[in-house]
Amino acid sequence: MDEQPEIVQVKVGRTTEAPASGPVKALQIKVDGNKSVIVYNHVNGYILDAVMKAVFPHDH
Repeated sequence: MDEQPEIVQVKVGRTTEAPASGPVKALQIKVDGNKSVIVYNHVNGYILDAVMKAVFPHDH
């Protein structure tokens, strides 16, 4: 009978797609005809809260 180990080493290869090297745009809000606000991923919550209050001052 062949002896089979209970623990087997598994190596997972890298994905073919490289992760984003920099910030990625998550949201863009047009404020005016020539103004817009761009929010990038991984923004801190308190910064996003301040931006939303500045863009929409009467909505809270």
